[in-house]
Amino acid sequence: MRVTGVERWTAPSGDPFSLLHIEMAQRYRHAVGSADPFYRGLDNGVLRATECPECGSTWFPPRRFCVADLSETTWYDLPGTGRIVAATRVHSPPPFGGIEVPYILASIRLDGVDGGITHRVVAEDIPERGTVVAVTFSNRQPAHPLLRIAFVVKEVTA
Repeated sequence: MRVTGVERWTAPSGDPFSLLHIEMAQRYRHAVGSADPFYRGLDNGVLRATECPECGSTWFPPRRFCVADLSETTWYDLPGTGRIVAATRVHSPPPFGGIEVPYILASIRLDGVDGGITHRVVAEDIPERGTVVAVTFSNRQPAHPLLRIAFVVKEVTA
C-alpha cells in the first residue's frame, strides 16, 4: 500500500480535512488442484471435460468425482462447439473487468458433454436459440484464465 497523493479540503463547518489517495494491490498464488488439466487445456487451446468410467456421465465444468457413484472421473477433450440456449446483451462491465461493454452473454450447451457454459459470444447481434457457436482462444493474459476464451457464431439458424 502506498499514498499517491493528498487533497486538502474544508468542511461546511469550516474544519479542515484531508483525503489520502491510496493505491493498494494484492498478489496471491492459488493452486487449482485437480482442475489443473482444465487450465492446461485452456493454455493449449482445448476445452476439457470429465467422464465417469463407471456410468458414462460427463461434466463441463469438469468434476473430479461422479455425483452418482463417486468414481474418480477421467479427462477428455471437447470439440469446442455448441448451441445457444439463450443469449442477451449486457451493458455493464463484469466485476473482474477485461470485457468491453456492451457484450453478448449466452448460455451454451456444449457438444460432447452433458453440460455447458454461460460465456461471452463475439457477435454484433444477439444469436437466436439453436445457433451453432465455436470456441476461440486469445493469447493475451487476462484477469482470469476463462477470459482467454470466447465463442463465435459458426452457423446461423434459420
